[in-house]
Amino acid sequence: METNAGGWTAIQLRKTGSVNFTRNWHDYKVGFGIPQMDYWIGNDAIHQLTKDRPSLYILLTNYGVTKYAVYNEFSVSDENDNYRLFIAGPVTGTLGDKMINTDRSHNGMPFSTPDLDKDTSGSRRCADIMAGGWWFSSCHRAFLNGPWASVNWREPWSPDLMDGLGITETRMMIRPR
Repeated sequence: METNAGGWTAIQLRKTGSVNFTRNWHDYKVGFGIPQMDYWIGNDAIHQLTKDRPSLYILLTNYGVTKYAVYNEFSVSDENDNYRLFIAGPVTGTLGDKMINTDRSHNGMPFSTPDLDKDTSGSRRCADIMAGGWWFSSCHRAFLNGPWASVNWREPWSPDLMDGLGITETRMMIRPR
């Protein structure tokens, strides 16, 4: 609540690696984990909380260095639309933009899980290959739900972070604009 003038609601948090984020569609729909350690609030909740297109704050700590990005608008559609992501700038902060203005933009992408592929990469099945749920395109430039603190967590914030080996925290938080 004290970050960047406070008022933020955490929708994703990873600090300990105690919760496995390789989950199915239902788990990502309803949410899972331990709020003080590692959790995903649930896509149904994210949809409800983002109807007014709040700002999104992403924090990533890698090898003791914390960086952040703030996106001006963020929302997720309902399950009938596969929890499609809508995200807009301008983007501020020290992390840089890997969600919108890239060759693999996440804007407009439906959510995918290992058991329910919705990405645009054809037969490549990004969520299954990357071992986590996310708004994959073909496949991604940003991915905060990979295998914790591992070289198998590929391209969490590409090309700046090519593996998740040194990551000790990620957060996604929203706040009304």
